[in-house]
Amino acid sequence: MIIERNEFRLKFGKAKEAIDIWTKILNELKKQKDAPRARMMTDLTGPAYTIVLEIELRSFIDIGVKNYQWMTNEAAHELYGQFIPLCDSAHRTMYNIECEI
Repeated sequence: MIIERNEFRLKFGKAKEAIDIWTKILNELKKQKDAPRARMMTDLTGPAYTIVLEIELRSFIDIGVKNYQWMTNEAAHELYGQFIPLCDSAHRTMYNIECEI
């Protein structure tokens, strides 16, 4: 399994609005067939105004499926356009799950 981890650093004071937008994006995307499992997390410690989005993918093939779902979902694109002005920076990392207990 692969975990795609997207970390967004938000502009000061924009967390509530950004969380609302991402909740709508995730709800929109989960309507699609074979949507990957995803979770959104916010900071408790560390850099403030951070949203982390993790997406579970079975294999590299599912990366292409996920990207296609994003590209073809107009509502998600529109919502993401609303999110962009709230974000200072973003970073994506992919992890291979080696062991789970």
